Amino acid sequence: MKFKNKRLISAAIVVVLVIVSLIGGTMQSKDQKKNEANSEGYLANFLLNQSVHKLTLKEGSGSEVIQKISVEGEIGSDMTNAYSRGSIINQIKVAAADPNVKAILLSVNTPGGGVYETAEIYNALKNSGKDVYVVMKKQATSGGYYISMAGKKIFANAETTTGSIGVVMSYISAQKFLNEKGIKQETIRSGDQKAVGGIAEDLPESTRKIYQEQNKEAYNRFVKAIAEGRNMSEDEVKKLADGRTYSGKQAVDNKLVDKIGTEDELINLIKEEKNLSNPSVIELRKDSSSESILSRLVKATTRSIISEFNSEASSTSVERSYIG
Repeated sequence: MKFKNKRLISAAIVVVLVIVSLIGGTMQSKDQKKNEANSEGYLANFLLNQSVHKLTLKEGSGSEVIQKISVEGEIGSDMTNAYSRGSIINQIKVAAADPNVKAILLSVNTPGGGVYETAEIYNALKNSGKDVYVVMKKQATSGGYYISMAGKKIFANAETTTGSIGVVMSYISAQKFLNEKGIKQETIRSGDQKAVGGIAEDLPESTRKIYQEQNKEAYNRFVKAIAEGRNMSEDEVKKLADGRTYSGKQAVDNKLVDKIGTEDELINLIKEEKNLSNPSVIELRKDSSSESILSRLVKATTRSIISEFNSEASSTSVERSYIG
């Protein structure tokens, strides 16, 4: 018993010492970076406190910068999290604050995502004070097309899938199944529409109408963004906005995209339109290697300690209870 206690105490001390050492090293590293960053401007200050690193895609003048921002995968809260330093929102803020950034190159490869998060990225781009140029990759549908509307020019590949203009709300009801099993949920509500739409009940028609109105509002905002971004009337947009997808070529034919072209061709267009002689092209990317090492170490050591505690508990007469 005493021997096991000593092992537990020793293991705990090791964990504490390791974590303190890692944190101390990280703090020292940040202090060193802080001293070096005083004269390096907005980008250096961003990198100082963020888990990101700057990747130089094309070498050029430090006073002429094109900042690439890549939207990859489903648009969700991780992209708009102000506390996630590599998030899309924070990358836009860095570009907006840096006078050396002359344009944003937005690379879009996403099927879309949340209505709120999509609108947040779109608004951040529109309000950045920088001209945005969009290159669509394999897919730029729904929310991916929405955020592209912040672009001054849009290039796509002939094989790009885009469009899918519209809004979806989905709902699952298991009421019939539960009724067949003799299970019924009773809900006491303060109002007819309070907490309606659980899986144990069908969606009332009155609630369906409310959701459809919300859906329509979001759809109309989407249409308006396209009309503004593509210099089209809302009626023209609605003829195209029935949810169908378009190839890159079809999108050009319907004026949803400017041109079939590559990223390099778009960069050349930026240089021409912004009168840039030799711009650098950079991208900020997440750098979680140190965090991952610390996380793995803590998890592994914690598992070891829990194993020790479980072993200790099983060798005593202490009763364990499940609470809540």
